[in-house]
Amino acid sequence: MKINITVTRPILRFAFSVVAVLLLFAGLTLFLPNPGGDGIDWKTELPFYSMPWTNSSPFYPSEWKTTDGHLVNWRSVPSATFCGECHEKEYKEWASSIHAITGPDLIYESAILQNEFGSAAGGALATEKIRWCDGCHEPLAILAGEGSPLTAVGPNEAIEEGATCILCHTAVEARPLAGNAGLTLNINEIKRYLDPTLIMAAPEQHAKSMQAKRHNPMMGKSEMCGTCHTEIRPERINGDFPLHFQETFDEWRLSEYADRNIQCQDCHMDAEPARYVDALKRGEQPERKMSHRFVGNNYLLTESDLPKQTIVTLRGGWVPGRNELMSGEEWLTDLKKQQGLILDLLKSAADMEVSTGTLESNGALPIEIAITNSGAGHNLPTGPLDQRYLWIELKLTDSQNQVVYHSGWFDWEQGQEDPEAVRYIKRMYNDDGAYNDRHILFDVNRMHYERKPIRPMETDRIGYRVPLGEAASGPLKLEVRLWYRLALQQILENTVEQFPVEAKLLEGTVIPPVVMLETVSEVDPAEVSKVWAGSGAAKGADHGA
Repeated sequence: MKINITVTRPILRFAFSVVAVLLLFAGLTLFLPNPGGDGIDWKTELPFYSMPWTNSSPFYPSEWKTTDGHLVNWRSVPSATFCGECHEKEYKEWASSIHAITGPDLIYESAILQNEFGSAAGGALATEKIRWCDGCHEPLAILAGEGSPLTAVGPNEAIEEGATCILCHTAVEARPLAGNAGLTLNINEIKRYLDPTLIMAAPEQHAKSMQAKRHNPMMGKSEMCGTCHTEIRPERINGDFPLHFQETFDEWRLSEYADRNIQCQDCHMDAEPARYVDALKRGEQPERKMSHRFVGNNYLLTESDLPKQTIVTLRGGWVPGRNELMSGEEWLTDLKKQQGLILDLLKSAADMEVSTGTLESNGALPIEIAITNSGAGHNLPTGPLDQRYLWIELKLTDSQNQVVYHSGWFDWEQGQEDPEAVRYIKRMYNDDGAYNDRHILFDVNRMHYERKPIRPMETDRIGYRVPLGEAASGPLKLEVRLWYRLALQQILENTVEQFPVEAKLLEGTVIPPVVMLETVSEVDPAEVSKVWAGSGAAKGADHGA
């Protein structure tokens, strides 16, 4: 069937009129003098806003800055759902990421309340001190002025989100070595560029004002990420000197990845990060396929196999924009995809080799495990290392399936691993010497590593001397695993204290570890029996480097 459409002069005149009005409106808005931003001047509009320290920034002790020095207007700041009306693909990728829930995340929220109300160092200024933590985890809340005992911030979807679109896309300066959210935003100046009509009339101007990478190269630089992946506790919180808790940016800055111009975004904002890392390990530098999933290491908060209400509770609620841009079931399905990308990335981060020596005269079997940080552009592990950690499991069984030696076991009912295992973890201690295993960073006085993280492209060698008894008969099965765990089981105690109702939903929940690397091999029984005859028993295992 043929359809004839006739465009008459009145229709043409109407169409031209609409276009002319749009262009005029865009021109007037874009090129007339800027009437100024809509930020809130806390000095004149919020006389009760607490500024207890001799610092002119209303965001201190976080390092946020705005170009006009004002707070963000909570009434007009756009949410990710607003952005998702046009950028649906990017919104859906972000919605399954950890960036979307850096604040609502129940484990974080429990820890932050424990720091504020249950720490020794919180004191009378505990609420103001929380700006240090929430600067990166609940950034818009701090930028809008919530970090004060008396606050005038009302409900807003964007405030409830974590690291949301408008933050990165209004950044004009990054201070990664300062950390603690060391970004400067022109967020109070961009309201006039967010009108849907203007966006349609002048899309390139919108892209420019929203810091598209082609207009602002900083968007593709590690310096942007480093502002929150550098965490330094100021003296104002506690202590006589700053304590460096996270130094992921500096780890990258001093690595050959920085020398090769491989940025954080190249791996973590690729659509398939493990694929990208594997290509780098082969000596290639492939073209990046952009994604806003921000794939990292938090496999727990993407564990959609948990009971539905459990994962929703852990993430602090359903996805923003639920049933508007993304159904609940679609989101849960996408979380599974996100977790797969996370696990693949973790497995691509390192390589492991296991070798055995000749049985010694005292009955000890030398075993060496070599772990190479071959795929991470930062230390392995990295981040808040009082919680994120690695350990090695080594298990030797005989031909009768009897366990000859087992180090690094995990109790799946109690959520605890072998305390004698080789662990890459940072132990933190309070003023009174008590072990701080619940991430109460306000109270930390000192810290040390059980075993230091592995730097990029370096290898750590762990030596064992495994005692073999006379009952051991070959062939001997040697299993070695490198485990990664997101957090200690003890951190859930914060939830029990701060959110007792939600904690009931988590009863029996164990923070599970995941296997990063695994090898299974056999030890030659002939060599074992040949050397074993007439020898004395070995007394233990040597975990030295």
